[in-house]
Amino acid sequence: MPGKEHELQVLFLQWAPDVVPTILREVCGMEVPEYDHAELGCTDLTTISLKAHKADKVTVLYGKKNVKKLAVITEIQLRQDDDKPYTWPLYVAQVRERLRCPVRLLVVCPTKQTADWAAGPIEVEAGGMVLRPAVMSPDNVPVIDDVERAREVPELAVLAAPAHQDNRKVLDCLQAALDASPEDRRAFYYDYVVAKLDAEARRYWEDLMKTMEYEWQSDFAKKYVGIGREEGREEGREEGLEEGREKGLEEGRVQAQSRAVLEVLRARGIEVSERQRDAVLSCDDLDRLRVWLVRAATAADAHEVFAD
Repeated sequence: MPGKEHELQVLFLQWAPDVVPTILREVCGMEVPEYDHAELGCTDLTTISLKAHKADKVTVLYGKKNVKKLAVITEIQLRQDDDKPYTWPLYVAQVRERLRCPVRLLVVCPTKQTADWAAGPIEVEAGGMVLRPAVMSPDNVPVIDDVERAREVPELAVLAAPAHQDNRKVLDCLQAALDASPEDRRAFYYDYVVAKLDAEARRYWEDLMKTMEYEWQSDFAKKYVGIGREEGREEGREEGLEEGREKGLEEGRVQAQSRAVLEVLRARGIEVSERQRDAVLSCDDLDRLRVWLVRAATAADAHEVFAD
C-alpha cells in the first residue's frame, strides 16, 4: 500500500495538473505541445484481467475544441521496483488506446539512485520498441529563486525546495509560493516542506516565517504567521523569548492545520458533524492533524477521515 510520502506527492498532481507539463518542459527538457487547459484523466488502467493496474495520475492536455494533444502518466516512485519495467509499458499502451493521443511517462523520484534506475530504457519489443521514461529527481529539479516565478508555479516551487534547501534564496522565495497557493492547501504545503528539510534548513525556514520581511498578500498567510509571532511574544515575556517563540509557532501550526482540515473537507463538499468539527478544533496533536489532512484530500466521506 502506498505510504504517506507517496500520497502527499500524488496530491500535488491532483490539485495542480498544469505542473505536469511544466515539469516535462523545464525539468526533462521535453517539447510540450501548445494547449488550452490540463485535466486529470482516469488512472484505472485495468482491462479484462485478473490483476488490477492503476497509475498514480494521468494528466490530459487539451487544445482548441477539446482536442487531446498529450496524455502524461505520472508515477511517484520512491524506490526501485522490478515489476515496473513490465507494468509501465502496459500503462502507456492502455492510455494510448483509451484516449487515442500521444502519451508520455513521467517518473518522479526522491533520490538519484532511484532516478538512474527509472530512467533506464525499457525494451518492450526484442530489437524494436523501447520506452524511455522522463524522470524528475533532486538532481534535475529547477532552482526557483525568483519571487515572481515562485508565485507563478507554487506547486513546483514547493516540490523543488527540499532539493535546494542549502540555497537560502530558494527558501526565501518559498514564502511567495505559499502565499500564491489556494487557501485550503497552504498549511499542507508548509508541512510538506518542513518534513523534508534538515535541522539547519528547518530552523532557518521557521525563523523566516516568524519575520515580517516578506509582504504577505493573503489574509490566511498573515494570520498563520501572525499566530506564532504574537503568541511567541506573549509567552516570551513570561517564559523566555526563545521558548515562547517556539511554543507560539507550534500553537500557530496546530490552529492552521485544524482550519486546513476543515477547509479541505468543505471545498470537496464533504459534510462534517458538529462532533467531528469540535474534535478537529480541539485537537492539539499536530501529527494526528496531518494524518487527517492527508485523508481529507482523498476520502469519500468524513468517516474515512476520522476512523482510527
